[in-house]
Amino acid sequence: MKISSSLLFDQATKNIQTAQSDVSKSRERLASGKSLVRASDDTSKVRSIEILKSQQRKVESYDKSMNFLMDRYKLEESVLGSASDILIRLKDLAIQAANDSFSSSDRDIIAIEVESLRDELLAISNTRDVEGNFVFSGSKSDTKPFLIDNSTGAVEYAGDNRRLLTAVSDSRTLESNTDGTQVFQPVTRTSTTFDLGGITAAGNYNFRVGDSVIEFNVVTPISVSELKTSIESALTNSAISSNVTVELINGEPKVELALTGQAGIALSGIDVTQNDGDSTPVNVVIKDASANGVDFFTMLADFHGALKSDVRSDIGRAISELTSAQENIAGSLGSIGSKLNTIERQQDINADLGLRVDQMLSNEEDLDYAKAVTQFNAELMRLEATQASFAKIAQLSLFQFI
Repeated sequence: MKISSSLLFDQATKNIQTAQSDVSKSRERLASGKSLVRASDDTSKVRSIEILKSQQRKVESYDKSMNFLMDRYKLEESVLGSASDILIRLKDLAIQAANDSFSSSDRDIIAIEVESLRDELLAISNTRDVEGNFVFSGSKSDTKPFLIDNSTGAVEYAGDNRRLLTAVSDSRTLESNTDGTQVFQPVTRTSTTFDLGGITAAGNYNFRVGDSVIEFNVVTPISVSELKTSIESALTNSAISSNVTVELINGEPKVELALTGQAGIALSGIDVTQNDGDSTPVNVVIKDASANGVDFFTMLADFHGALKSDVRSDIGRAISELTSAQENIAGSLGSIGSKLNTIERQQDINADLGLRVDQMLSNEEDLDYAKAVTQFNAELMRLEATQASFAKIAQLSLFQFI
């Protein structure tokens, strides 16, 4: 009988401890608002919650990255919009300067504004973001991208062309930096060499460069230096910049004329052709053409020099090159617009994903208060009943020991 009472006492003690533990856990869940208070409560659910929280953190990280990129692209869009306005003004000035009614003094005045606009464009190319990083220096964000060489006055690029990619989803990345050479340097300038033939005797000869008729005189015996001077003088009088080479082959002069201009058939709209007139037209043949890339700042320095020296052909070339520069900036703006659209679409996708993850996490983690309160009341009643039963068993046991 004593053994039986002892067993009943032990079992009642365990029952009351279990009931107290259940009530305590329910009270903790109600206080925290979470379905799990300890990892040991449900290891399977804990793993599900951790997976969902990891996905939640990833979505938040992507959102931060997209906000950074959005601010960066909007800054670039604003800066390049200003650069486009500057190039439009520069082209207007070039068109004005190419007008024959403008004097050298007028072009000197234009040159002052061109120099000022070039400095403004240089400042724009060295723009920093709100964190102090240079926008157009590639991956070298702490390096000023465009620097003036004090010895030559030329502008040099000190950044790099390394691409940095930022993830905005599990399967999509976007560039987070910009190579300044892709924005401010890709203006193509073509140099073309022409052979001028048919100069066989003394007399007046001509050819056409664009709208200008170039006439020069040849005397016999033909002198290389005198012929070169005659052609160069005729070109200078027509405000055309060129490089003239003359040599005698078997007593007949071979003349090469090199002009520099924009890519295409002509040189900024300037081509070299035969011309019929009172003088004898020379034979014109294109000998060679080569293309070289020049940056915006070299282009503007050359434009400024053409204004100061009053060389109309180089001013005409500037019009074409400024058009190319405008197209390049427009292309960069289009690319930025496309990236902004991509981010907006991805933000919508991530927002939907974030809502789904939050809902799934809530289902796993958050407490169903109505169900929890019902369970708590049931456990509390069970505890009270267990305590009452324990009291009776305890009294019975005491009688056994009297």
